[in-house]
Amino acid sequence: MDEFRDDELVHQNLDVADDGAFEILYHRYEGPLLSFFYRRVGNWETAQDLVQETLIKVHQNLRTLRNPQSFSSWLFSIAHQLIAAHFRDEQRKLEIGSLEGNPEAYLVDLEHRSPIYRIIAKEQMEIVYALAQRLPISEQEVFEMKLANPKMMLEEIAETLRISLSATKVRLYRAKKKVVAWMKAEYPGEFDHIFRKQEGTKTG
Repeated sequence: MDEFRDDELVHQNLDVADDGAFEILYHRYEGPLLSFFYRRVGNWETAQDLVQETLIKVHQNLRTLRNPQSFSSWLFSIAHQLIAAHFRDEQRKLEIGSLEGNPEAYLVDLEHRSPIYRIIAKEQMEIVYALAQRLPISEQEVFEMKLANPKMMLEEIAETLRISLSATKVRLYRAKKKVVAWMKAEYPGEFDHIFRKQEGTKTG
């Protein structure tokens, strides 16, 4: 059953009550989830707890999944919700500590008081830049210029690099295609939203 697609395993679990199918999904995503949470909380025990909580919620709510083919995206959306809730709880604890006469506690680890989406976005962008290092230099420079300044027009990039506009469009398209493929292969589900706005276009 290891060769089965996610949606096939979801159907087996729901249609024939095959718990073994969900067990395969469990082991398939346990590692990626653990990596996802550990990069954010920096503690293995907390990360493992969040993995368990995520997979329990996934199992309990599997029937609410409208499109089994989007299982990984749905699973990581639950993971994002739980990590956001985790940081909200941590912030609440710091606030309670300050009210109990320990104002120093409120100032500890200010990053935990930042909006969770800023933290997640920062880490995701670091990964994107790391993946971009694998690109051929001609594609990498176009991609990184657009990534660093999304509002920058392709004409400006072409002028800066002294290449034609058509070459700029082709290089950016190829770069995006490669980076997105690496994201999906190495970080399943975690980056599905990054280039959603550019899907179906070649120029971005």
